[in-house]
Amino acid sequence: MRHALLFQRGQHYWAVVLLTFILAACRPAAPTIDYTQPVDLTPVYGDRLTSSNNADPTTLIPWLATDSASGAVNGYLYEALLQYNEALELEGALAERWQISADKRTITFTLRRGLKWADGTPLTSADVLATWQAITAPTTITPYAADYLLVKTARAPTPYTFTVTYAEPFAPALASWAGLAILPRHRLAETTDLRQSSLNTQPLGSGPYALAQWQRGSHVDLVANPHYYRGQPYLTGQRLRLISDPDAAFMELRAGRLDSLSLKPGQYRRVQTQPALQSRFNTYRYLSRGYTYLGFNLKFPLFQDVRVRQALSYATPREAIIKGVLHGQGEPTVGPFQPGSWAAHPTLQPYPYNPTQARALLAAAGWLDTDGDGWLDRAGERFRFTVVTNQNNPQRLQVAEIMQAAFKQVGIQMEIVAQEWSTFVENTINGRNFQAVILGWTVPTEPDPYDIFHSSRTGPREFNFISYNNPEADQLMVTSRRTFNPTQRAAALHRFQEILHHDQPYLFLYTPYALVALHKRVQGVVATPTGISYNAANRWYVPAAWQHDKMMVE
Repeated sequence: MRHALLFQRGQHYWAVVLLTFILAACRPAAPTIDYTQPVDLTPVYGDRLTSSNNADPTTLIPWLATDSASGAVNGYLYEALLQYNEALELEGALAERWQISADKRTITFTLRRGLKWADGTPLTSADVLATWQAITAPTTITPYAADYLLVKTARAPTPYTFTVTYAEPFAPALASWAGLAILPRHRLAETTDLRQSSLNTQPLGSGPYALAQWQRGSHVDLVANPHYYRGQPYLTGQRLRLISDPDAAFMELRAGRLDSLSLKPGQYRRVQTQPALQSRFNTYRYLSRGYTYLGFNLKFPLFQDVRVRQALSYATPREAIIKGVLHGQGEPTVGPFQPGSWAAHPTLQPYPYNPTQARALLAAAGWLDTDGDGWLDRAGERFRFTVVTNQNNPQRLQVAEIMQAAFKQVGIQMEIVAQEWSTFVENTINGRNFQAVILGWTVPTEPDPYDIFHSSRTGPREFNFISYNNPEADQLMVTSRRTFNPTQRAAALHRFQEILHHDQPYLFLYTPYALVALHKRVQGVVATPTGISYNAANRWYVPAAWQHDKMMVE
């Protein structure tokens, strides 16, 4: 949303960027260091990492925020009861252990002893209970409450025990407690309207860092939390600079004023091939947790015939899209789960590019070129539709253009409309005012497609905005949520994907690779198939000989 606003303001946007560059240039130049020379690699405290954020945070209450800029900051400030490790397995965070009752309806968490907030005050189960009460309160407007509303009762019988009971078994229940940032009870009690809480701008968390300074329009400075339960981070601080333009951010990386950056494919190639960048940055590549898709409005008559949707899938050149748009940095995807995960179907393959098969299916659905003009028609109506996506996302626009050309080859006319983000969300998606859209979803670690594909989730502002409705798929999603047996859950989700694969309510397109540059002076980094940041909070460090960016708040 912020991208569109800044570009609309034209010259004012460039003025903001220029001011940011001038302020950044006031920092002392980083020393020239040969990182191939041996140094003492003993972990020590000190130095600060600088990265970029695409916008100012909207709020520093995690479960009120829906934007990535807020999430980038909040991830440093708060902890949940549980977390995922590098193998995507649940492990304790604020809770050191947990127990699930025999009937699968009650979870009892045991908190670690000695937990503290960043200001040194104790953190107890009373804070966890207050957090649950706040997120489920009718006055709290948040899209994240649904899983916690399923809790029938919640109790904090001792300072170190928190217990929740569900009305019926809910398989994603345990994982949901890895997604709820715990906030301090005494600060939550300030107001019943959390939008007015001081926590929005003056957070108090238990995470690895605490807020030192938030200079709107410029940067957020974070300082290491000495009370962090895993031990104070080696890195003294983190700075997140506001740079909304990815090309401008890359210029700052090249100039030495950023230590890390998520890269576009072309930028990734330059870091790997240009000696001046190679000498200073390591690059990392791993499959991201998300996918891009074209979704159909299934209430639009044109897309109610499954043969039409299947035909469009056969007419989609996924490999050409990945090569042309992502420069090969992505994988074709076949469904809504992370490729290679236990929930992903082991044998399903994306529809192959086959224009002949596409034409045959369209003909079977009654779509033929009866007048020889190159476009399919039926009952005097041409096969034409409009796909909508968001402005300032060049990749999605390029995807639309490739699909437009491919569909033309089978006689289908697709128009492309790009909208400003807030208009796209409010009027087009929430208003259900579209024929087809190109969008993306982030894939949660816990596979639960209920909110996106279950027929009960088609209401205003709910996520099944395409109006998908398949009774067998509905039942399989419910079954997956109610069984704790991993084999049975996998079987239900695999069958669900087979139905989705047949129905094609989405044309699943690709999962991109995450491409990251990180300064070579940063040590303790362990690359895994799921990324590099899982141990960043308390294991990354800079050797004493390579430290140069002291934590100073200008």
